[in-house]
Amino acid sequence: MEENDPYRQVLVSMAPEAPMIPAFPTLNWTYQNGLYCISETDADKLLDYGENELPLFAHRYEQYLRQIGLILDALSKP
Repeated sequence: MEENDPYRQVLVSMAPEAPMIPAFPTLNWTYQNGLYCISETDADKLLDYGENELPLFAHRYEQYLRQIGLILDALSKP
């Protein structure tokens, strides 16, 4: 397939951007009685990150890989 093939250019332009890894939440740590602690609000932030943001990122990344695979398959066909 030629580099200037319009079909190829359309496929390349359809390539999605990879999803961004969610930023780890900023937590305020304290040290009490020999233990490191975070507040209830920070614990909620950490749980939201682990239970919601990371699984959503994993789902979006799987979709991204599937879409890129389809585009690469189409580009490899004569």
